[in-house]
Amino acid sequence: MIEGEPTWIGADASAVLAWIHTPEDATSRGIVVVAPPAGRELMLSELTVRRLCILLARQGYTAVRFGWRGSKDSQLLSATDDAVVAWQQDLAAVVEATQGLLGADDLPVDAIGYRTGAAVVGSVAERFRTVVSWEPLSGQAFVRQWSRLRGTVAGHVPASEGLIDLLGMALTQEQTDQFSALPAPRPGDDNGSTPVVEVKEADRRRAKAMYAVEPFDLRLHDDVFRTVIDALPGGDPQPVAARLATVRENTWTDSAGNRLNERIVEIGPERRIGVVTWRDQEGAPGKFHGAHGVLVSGGGPDGRVGSGEWPMIARELAADGIVTLRVDRPLVGDSTPVDALRATNSYTLRSALSFRESLDWLRANGCGRVSAALLCASAWAACLGELHDGAAVDAETIVLVGHSEWKMDQQLWAEAREFYNADASRDAPARSNRAARSEPALRLPDPTFRPGLVGLLDRAAWAREVFRVGGVRELKRRAREAAVVAVRTRMPYVLWRVAGRLGVMETPERVLEPMTRHARVVVLNGPDDLPRWVETRADRAVERLAAAGRDITAIASDRLDHSVITATGCRTVLDTLRQQLVTREAPKRPSAAGS
Repeated sequence: MIEGEPTWIGADASAVLAWIHTPEDATSRGIVVVAPPAGRELMLSELTVRRLCILLARQGYTAVRFGWRGSKDSQLLSATDDAVVAWQQDLAAVVEATQGLLGADDLPVDAIGYRTGAAVVGSVAERFRTVVSWEPLSGQAFVRQWSRLRGTVAGHVPASEGLIDLLGMALTQEQTDQFSALPAPRPGDDNGSTPVVEVKEADRRRAKAMYAVEPFDLRLHDDVFRTVIDALPGGDPQPVAARLATVRENTWTDSAGNRLNERIVEIGPERRIGVVTWRDQEGAPGKFHGAHGVLVSGGGPDGRVGSGEWPMIARELAADGIVTLRVDRPLVGDSTPVDALRATNSYTLRSALSFRESLDWLRANGCGRVSAALLCASAWAACLGELHDGAAVDAETIVLVGHSEWKMDQQLWAEAREFYNADASRDAPARSNRAARSEPALRLPDPTFRPGLVGLLDRAAWAREVFRVGGVRELKRRAREAAVVAVRTRMPYVLWRVAGRLGVMETPERVLEPMTRHARVVVLNGPDDLPRWVETRADRAVERLAAAGRDITAIASDRLDHSVITATGCRTVLDTLRQQLVTREAPKRPSAAGS
């Protein structure tokens, strides 16, 4: 299949989840293993690696992508593992398993190493016919860059003791040293008879748009992919197995002695890929014996693993006796259209409906109680579902993580998505694609208004400057922004509630009130989201609903970053879910009485 088939490779606690992309005619010019980056770069480049494998399959190759142990759906690294040795073993297992599935041990095997993936491949280059070192980065450079970024983007979140947090990947000091010792392969390195071909895009902005930007900013470039593919030596097609006997389930014993299982499943009309995790005591899919099931889902256009947090959380919850399901939302992750060159818009009602399908799957497979833990864009979609008949997330408990956004207009988000473009020049105006990107960015000084009557003169001077630089349109835009801030900060709360009830304004009560009629609601926010939470008066909404008898709780934690890419943030979400879903008794269904 051009779009790929998932399979577990390896077994027990060393298994990795891989995707094998094959030509449609049951032939292959060779196996190409695509070794991804590490940590946050692995998640940010997920669509990039997937697109490359799709194009390789169209060119007649069998392409394989996977997650290293300690990332994505693959098994975790233990604290005693040599990280580099484990990843070298992952590469060897992927090659051997792919050869076995194809029934063709004599196919040539090449490797494309992307970023730090090139460093791992380079350390075992002799195993491959050719190594393509694509945008190579040494382990040392990666550790230096991402440890600094950890301090910059999430410095307010305390570090996890005993771990070096590289955002999306946390290693022990010993593992960090092992990783740092990996050099980036270069042409001319002594790799025996294996040539190393380096591919680097001359336009660094275009190169980084494929691995070093937030998911919505991502831009893929097929001409870059063609350069990478052209670096392979090629070969004549050979017959291979027409159908792959993929492995859909993995079982292992965790450090506490729990026998855990994971199965690849397909959900909804789009057959979205998910992974369900459970403990032996809870039974098996179709026979979960009334167990508590929970759906977890991430933010932005992230797939079923979120920013990398959900597999670890799922396994920990499963060990506590909770069946946990993580699944791609429509059009994101491995459900992204095969020819998409950017991340799709996940702020849609279809996402809310997909949650209902996933919860229905848990019930149909024997779960007696179901809950949902939803981060960022998934939390937003759940709120949107409250405004549409038949779309509410019908869970017993709903945990909203990193959520303080109440604008439920889907068109607004569709247009906002057009602002994101890593290919655009840095001084390009933040406007949708309807506006010409060639217009110069407006440069205005920050407004400084003195108190008292003299401040009126300051405001008048500011308005004149805005009009001079941007004209009437810019003046209206600035006035509208000022009016919004004034409404949020000065409108009496009674009028605020009335405006929300009438649909004049988007207020927290508009979605939290109906949600608390049918579910217990928990909201977990950290410092990144709390200012807007207060600005939109969500704290007041929770107080009022709780006073009316609704089961709703707001939790503020200084150990949480918005995207949950820190090890501490991930642990904070897990601890909260344990407290709310494991240690608390089964809640009663909320009464519809009260307002």
